[in-house]
Amino acid sequence: MKRIAVFQSELGVGGIQKSLVNLLRAIDYDRVQVDLYLSKDEKFWAVEFPEKLNIYYLKLTPRVYSFVPFDTAKRMLRYEFPPGVEYDLAIDFNSYQCSCAVGALTVPAKYRVMWIHNDVRVKLENEWKYRVLWYFFKEKFKYYDEFVPVSDALWEPFTAMSGIKGAKHRVIQNVINVPEIRKKMCEQPPDLKVDSECMNFVALGKLCHQKGYDIMLDAFAAASRERDDLRLYIIGGGPDEAALKAQTAQLKLSGKVFFLGRKSNPYCYMDKMDAFVSTSRYEGQPLNIMEARAVGLPLYCTKNLEIYSKGLEGREDIVDAIVHAQKEPKHRDDLHEYNTEIINGIKALAEHTDAPEPETQKKRVSIIALHLGMGGVEKAIISMANLFAERYEVYLYSVYKMPGSPSVPLDDRVRLQYLLHDTPNREEWKAAARKFAVVQFIKESFRSVRILIGKKLAVKRTVKAVRDGVLICTRHEDNLKLSKYGNAGVVKIAQLHHDHDFKRKYVRGFRYGYRNIDYLAMLTPKLTEEAQELMRGYNGHTKVVYIPNFLTRFPENVDAAVREKTVLAAGRLTEVKRFDLLIEQFAHIHEREPEWKLRILGDGEDRAKLEEQIAQLGAGDYITLTGRKNGDEVESEMLSASIFAMSSRSEGFPFVLMEAQSCGLPIIAYDVRVGPGAVVHDGEDGVLVPEGERQQYEDKLCELMDKPELREKMSANATAAIREFSEEKVAEKWYEVIE
Repeated sequence: MKRIAVFQSELGVGGIQKSLVNLLRAIDYDRVQVDLYLSKDEKFWAVEFPEKLNIYYLKLTPRVYSFVPFDTAKRMLRYEFPPGVEYDLAIDFNSYQCSCAVGALTVPAKYRVMWIHNDVRVKLENEWKYRVLWYFFKEKFKYYDEFVPVSDALWEPFTAMSGIKGAKHRVIQNVINVPEIRKKMCEQPPDLKVDSECMNFVALGKLCHQKGYDIMLDAFAAASRERDDLRLYIIGGGPDEAALKAQTAQLKLSGKVFFLGRKSNPYCYMDKMDAFVSTSRYEGQPLNIMEARAVGLPLYCTKNLEIYSKGLEGREDIVDAIVHAQKEPKHRDDLHEYNTEIINGIKALAEHTDAPEPETQKKRVSIIALHLGMGGVEKAIISMANLFAERYEVYLYSVYKMPGSPSVPLDDRVRLQYLLHDTPNREEWKAAARKFAVVQFIKESFRSVRILIGKKLAVKRTVKAVRDGVLICTRHEDNLKLSKYGNAGVVKIAQLHHDHDFKRKYVRGFRYGYRNIDYLAMLTPKLTEEAQELMRGYNGHTKVVYIPNFLTRFPENVDAAVREKTVLAAGRLTEVKRFDLLIEQFAHIHEREPEWKLRILGDGEDRAKLEEQIAQLGAGDYITLTGRKNGDEVESEMLSASIFAMSSRSEGFPFVLMEAQSCGLPIIAYDVRVGPGAVVHDGEDGVLVPEGERQQYEDKLCELMDKPELREKMSANATAAIREFSEEKVAEKWYEVIE
């Protein structure tokens, strides 16, 4: 009979504790003897433990031992174990508690395993106490023979942050005791009155920052302003309870949100509800969601939990889902296959202590982006990640999570990680400044500084955490960190999506700051040649390569003859795009070409100013700001328009021009230093106007309007020329660098 020692701090309230209780009750004690070692005699779950389970109590460890190097704590702490016993397997179930680790690593055992319950990277980013503890106990990982994450998603962050490479591991999810849940569902909750006419949501878990109850309350308040029949019941206790109750009062949710406290039997409460909601910031493998499935509740969960339900993207998405929620029939999941797989995994761990060697992994490619919201740069980065997913193991790190991101579909094989939960507050800061709201201005200024510092630290930590494969950074500031902090075993690739324009910071970066960069990928031949020349004699290590952006889609049935008299423009409504100039020029052109209209796709901080300009010009009948459009909508607009106009003062490699050419649109653009000239062939598939020649721009645009045969010729040339930027051709350039 195999003998296993399990080390856990206590069996108090919490998901880890509940998962251990379920695990202990699922083990076949006729085949395995289990000894449970606890630091504290604290039990919350009112269950009967198997008679054959032996429970021992370790000497309570002073907390000071958590803040000394682990090797020191291991030498100083002495635990007594049953004499003459040698275990086949020792399990550290608490992951990072000092007493559990020392117990599991000092008890006589043939094989030692550590369970992993949380996303290490996110915990380090969100919990300063955890960062302190991590510094002292991370050295213990070298002593374990194997690791057991409770979900696939936890392994990569753990290996990245710990530096453990090629370690043995197997995923064993948490056991869900469905029979126990069904039994307890039948009990009558003693202190619950539910209005059956209302839409009743229930949330379950510890009241702490990780679980995101502050997000939930904010979303629920917004939803409650649109419908009055919403109710929220929160089961659990924790350190944030007082703050959350205060937030409830502040949001005027009294009578709509109810805190039920900790319950040893939450299932009888859950059974009376209509839906389950979770807005956790991060999770390992959430028991409460699986339990909700067993109860039969529809699930409303945030994006990071989408493996268990349809993920909600952001606050607006959560609010919309709650507003439109309806009572649904309950479909109770017995989780039979799920639990059987787990039990078999536990048996294999107990009976075959030699774990299988990790599967041969694909080369890892990691990409760091600022965000994945709307924009050409963001489209290009997502396309790049999707391309790499065909051949490599791809990790995409986005510093910010902007509303609606990713803006275009991301391949399911790409592992996406958001580094910060805050988003830039530029507009809030500007609004406070305009209103002379001193308190709000100071508040937003401090928040700006905090976000900026957080961004820099997050990128630095991520760069240092990637220890193998290829790491691509996509901004100059991040490229400098890649050069400075990137690990020696990593192929370091810097990419720039904007014109360096010989600015001092770029020149110094190329010559001195990029010296540990292996490849600098530039988007145009001109930028490539310039970077090479700037580095000559200063940086002999970095190889500059030309790799443009590419298109993954080429529309069919492009017919230039069937078009509306519409000039199309697209991009973020910012100063650099000069849409104010385009609007002014089109107002002049309208006097010569009254049948033509201008449509500008996109959104941004200048929208209100541009709308005011259109109104002052009296151009509302023929100039339209459409707002943000998705990919299919943009393509439809391009296929129906006749001309694409660009007025930017600066570009890198304009993705939108490639999209316009693929739709057969003749292009007119100012021939700024770089960008349009890399895509448009003047006189063949478009028109390039010297920078500053506004009258010439208007004349050339009118010429395109007046000559449909010229537009048809340019359209045919555009659809042929754009094939140069196909995915297949650009992929070859990337593979040469990566491999």
